[in-house]
Amino acid sequence: MMMTDICVSRARPEAYAAAYTGAALHDSSARGHVWMRDRDRAALLHRLSTNHIERLQPGEGTETVLTTPIGRMIDLLDVYCLEDGLLLVTSPGQGATIYGYLRKNIFFNDRVKVEDAGATLGEVTLYGPRAAALLAGLGIAVAELAPRGIAVATWQDTPLYVAGAAPIGGSGYRLMAAPDALKRLGAALGAAGAVWLDAATYDVLRVERGYAAFGCELSQEYIPLETGLWSAVSFNKGCYVGQEIIARMESRGRLARQLRGLRFAALPELPAEASVPLARLEAEGKEAGDLTSLVDSPRYGLIGLGYVRTAHAAPGTILHVAGSRVEVTVLPFGENGETRFPHAPA
Repeated sequence: MMMTDICVSRARPEAYAAAYTGAALHDSSARGHVWMRDRDRAALLHRLSTNHIERLQPGEGTETVLTTPIGRMIDLLDVYCLEDGLLLVTSPGQGATIYGYLRKNIFFNDRVKVEDAGATLGEVTLYGPRAAALLAGLGIAVAELAPRGIAVATWQDTPLYVAGAAPIGGSGYRLMAAPDALKRLGAALGAAGAVWLDAATYDVLRVERGYAAFGCELSQEYIPLETGLWSAVSFNKGCYVGQEIIARMESRGRLARQLRGLRFAALPELPAEASVPLARLEAEGKEAGDLTSLVDSPRYGLIGLGYVRTAHAAPGTILHVAGSRVEVTVLPFGENGETRFPHAPA
């Protein structure tokens, strides 16, 4: 089990507001970056992961999940297709692991070159309704970029990859370049009005959106469909590692548990240190799921993410966790127009 300090993430007001009303910049350089090149690059990733990789065209991108033979998640990847290769973006801290996993699965007759670009390619992500305008002001056009597309640009005579990222507040743009150039770009965006997101504020924002994080919601404890990653799974692509289990779950319409939002009436009584999951969810004294993330949102109060057994996963279901009453809700938070938990202090 993964160990973590149990402290509730709380947003810094200026950074939180920027994500929803301006532009917020996140240092996402801890994400891994892996190049796949040569003739069989798409074929290899196609047979190892859940989505249809072979049909990607240059400039396009998608999500896909690397899974074990029993369908459990190794990592969620963003895959971007360029003329000369596939650029994979991993979860934070997983670049070397995924690089090794891909190399280990190259067959003797595969023509694939895999390169860990962790030292040569850094990343920041720009979020918010003014993100595109700030980039345009620096001569970086993103108006025609597809939600998960990628384009090659030049900024201050330096190659820059601009890619669509999952949005927070407004649009999301992943900016990838050599670390020194990226440092200058970050400074320029800050001077143009972007506010840097600290780790705690980013955590609040990602929980509000219902985005799974590695080591919390993304782990080999869970299967992609339980996490709600339906768009990252193709059901007509043929065989891949873990395909049999995932296809069986889809065809039978039976998920043992599902990722849900959780709204707390009060702060649960968690220890100073604990493993993930943080605590067990209970229904009438019986286990009902796992609490995996917990934050204090300016908009919604104490909220979290958790895997809830399907029998208890309907929105509005009341559960209990570590001495606190908790309500199951849909993701992302705010989808039904609700604000704070009705029994929480204002």
